[in-house]
Amino acid sequence: MNETKLVTVISHYGLKGNVILISRYMAGYLGLVNKEKVTVYVGQYNKDLELRISDSLKNENSIRLSAGLTRRMFLRSGSKYGIRCDGSVIHIGPVVGIMAEVFNQTGKPFGGQSYFISQVLMSGRRLGEICFAFSPYSINWNKNIIYGYKYGKNGWRKAVCPLPDVVYPREKAYSYSKLNIRKKLAKKGVKFINPPLIGKWKTHQIIIKNPRLIPYIPETKLVKNSQQINNMINKHRAVYLKPVAGSQGKNIIKIRKQGASNYHYQYQMNNQLHKGSASSLVNLRSSLRRMMGRRKYIIQKQINLIRSKGNILDVRILVQKDSTGSWGITGMACRVGRHGSITSNISTGGSGKKIEGILKRNFASEDQRIEIIESIKFVALEAARTLEDSIGKAGEMGIDIGIDKQGKVWFIEANLRPGRQVFTLIGKKQIRRQSVQSPVLYARYLAGF
Repeated sequence: MNETKLVTVISHYGLKGNVILISRYMAGYLGLVNKEKVTVYVGQYNKDLELRISDSLKNENSIRLSAGLTRRMFLRSGSKYGIRCDGSVIHIGPVVGIMAEVFNQTGKPFGGQSYFISQVLMSGRRLGEICFAFSPYSINWNKNIIYGYKYGKNGWRKAVCPLPDVVYPREKAYSYSKLNIRKKLAKKGVKFINPPLIGKWKTHQIIIKNPRLIPYIPETKLVKNSQQINNMINKHRAVYLKPVAGSQGKNIIKIRKQGASNYHYQYQMNNQLHKGSASSLVNLRSSLRRMMGRRKYIIQKQINLIRSKGNILDVRILVQKDSTGSWGITGMACRVGRHGSITSNISTGGSGKKIEGILKRNFASEDQRIEIIESIKFVALEAARTLEDSIGKAGEMGIDIGIDKQGKVWFIEANLRPGRQVFTLIGKKQIRRQSVQSPVLYARYLAGF
């Protein structure tokens, strides 16, 4: 982990509001001279100040500001922050904002993400970062401030915050208004840990262009008509229909064909598994239309995946960047669907299993197990790099991979807003902690600290 210089900000009640007071040691470290005009940034907020150097400060790693200026710069006296200097420009922070939907839930302003977000905020604060969470609709563009939330010993509290150096996006960014907010923030100089979410079809189009990944990609098409669905079913006997913009296993349909014209389908709605059948393509088309609505879908051949006690499973690989700005694998675990489910998602009642145990129960050869793990790592990292080259800088992805009964590895999908609950379910607490800390370390890298 690269170390960032930390300083303690102290309110100095006898100091003028246009002065920043630092020790001679700190001036030398930052390369500044007495009475130099400097610009101090906290996030996108900045103030022109006069630098004063003192030989009598007991804490060399501290800066003094007037009490009023400390508040106006969104700082707290006695707190430690990262500091860096570019010429006569001083940056304090970095300031990191987590952007997510806000819910009207007591003690859980960000709904089901509240606990995770609180962990990220505390992790960032320990690193000297100024961290808060906010709704994309809580920005005052005229004043360049955000009405957000901070988390501390007493729980959640509302706070007025500056436009950040970096945003960690955790919102569902399929709407035009949210994409527009991202563009406006970017114009203000804000950087993002991840680009906007992309759909399954665009992901497939990007991944399939990499010849190194082609052997790992199941046949996939964008659904245009029912005859196309029928052709895929006739070819593979069983297929999956997945909404292009879907997540958490919602609205996925499995279809298999028996005989010449008997179709059996399954789908999950409101955490309930529904089954049906159709005696003709016309009846199937009618049934699917009710379920699919106006959503766009892709169709994929079913992979004959290994299972755990008869239940479907896949492997979630969390790939992340840290303060080095390089991709690495934080952890991997198997997600096992609940009994009878057609998906493995944790959010729909799935569970977690350690991959080592799953592989031992399905493949006797240790050499084959090692080869499978290496293939998983290759596909996960190669997919992350391939997607990033096309959609823009990214800091984390959840790559889902299937393993068939012959031990072949298959790319299933990539998630730009990955969950990490599976690591808690399998008792990998250190991986969970690392998965929380990596985004704030990468934010520090993006902000130049």
